[in-house]
Amino acid sequence: PEYDRVELPSGMVLYLAEDRELPLIRLSATIRVGAMYEPADKLGLASMTGSVLRTGGAGERSGDEVDALVEARGLQVNTWAGQSTGGAYLSCLTEDLDIGLELLTDILIRPQFAEDKIDPARQEQKAGISRRNDEPMSIAQREAPKALYGADHPLARHPEYATVEAVTRDDMVAFHGDWYGPD
Repeated sequence: PEYDRVELPSGMVLYLAEDRELPLIRLSATIRVGAMYEPADKLGLASMTGSVLRTGGAGERSGDEVDALVEARGLQVNTWAGQSTGGAYLSCLTEDLDIGLELLTDILIRPQFAEDKIDPARQEQKAGISRRNDEPMSIAQREAPKALYGADHPLARHPEYATVEAVTRDDMVAFHGDWYGPD
């Protein structure tokens, strides 16, 4: 389908495409956020923030209440942060658009970052560290940027157990405040 480009007063750009084959709304947001913006002593912060953004509660809802709503309505809501970009995704029935947008707005603007959801994100990061040498290609992909840019370049750094352990809720709140927004 053809896309319409809309720029909001905040500077946020929307691309809209209509497809009426199914009564679904799918929305994805690309956010200029990622591991390249992390402090060197907190590597893993971006990924953990992207994960706990969705799982850690939002607005007036706890993380478990968000999960229950998502399950009850058959919504798909995801957030993540990669190396240089992050994002959010919503898929819902057309009839659930209002509740889906309300939930996604709360997740992106009013996250809770509940303490009980931070440790599972930390453990997921540590599991990734422990598996990162399992495949030769993943080793090559990790080491190539070090050879190209130098080991201290933001695109060549990788989380270690100590940097993941150093990430706190306050770090996530600050990282979210600095990098998640329409500017």
